[in-house]
Amino acid sequence: MSFTIKIEKPKDLQTVISRAKNDAQKYNIFYEGGNNSGRCSGYNFEGTYVVDGDFIIIEIKKKPVFVTKAIVEKEIRKYLSQNIS
Repeated sequence: MSFTIKIEKPKDLQTVISRAKNDAQKYNIFYEGGNNSGRCSGYNFEGTYVVDGDFIIIEIKKKPVFVTKAIVEKEIRKYLSQNIS
């Protein structure tokens, strides 16, 4: 069952996307995307995102049964808010 998360877009979206691409490669996760949209999959997760104005709309299409929606949303928000060095 898929679900959607709407999150305020980070100020430096390009840097977040670059970090996500590097992290995906590091952890052998498929990632394809840019500043407007993208998709990823790996470790029994699948998702897409679309940037809409000041928000990122993330659709989680697949997740492990034992991982709750709340945990997924919490971790995505945490990842997007991390300080970028």
